[in-house]
Amino acid sequence: MPHFTEAAGTVVAADTHSTFAALDGALMNAARMALSFLEATQGADLAPVHSQKALDAMASGFGNVVAGRKDIVNAHRHLVAIKGQSNLAPVDFGCPGGGPIGAVQDEPVMEAQAH
Repeated sequence: MPHFTEAAGTVVAADTHSTFAALDGALMNAARMALSFLEATQGADLAPVHSQKALDAMASGFGNVVAGRKDIVNAHRHLVAIKGQSNLAPVDFGCPGGGPIGAVQDEPVMEAQAH
């Protein structure tokens, strides 16, 4: 059984929380950037071919951050599994959303909205 100090677990938990906050912040900033760009182009006499290139790049960047966030969600699941098999299994480091990430099944959007 792996043995970790509670202090190390606390640091990993805090870093996990801050990683999600940073990723979500990046997504919000990217969305704002796209919106401000679209607002700036209104009435600017910019050819659609030029704005399309910028929008494509922004959309790709946004998608890459979303994909990276998904990878971190998966990494978090692995961290929870490791913790569960260690001496820290009974320690609650605080899970956002009311429960451990491994206990939540992905739901289709329509079902999730119905809850």
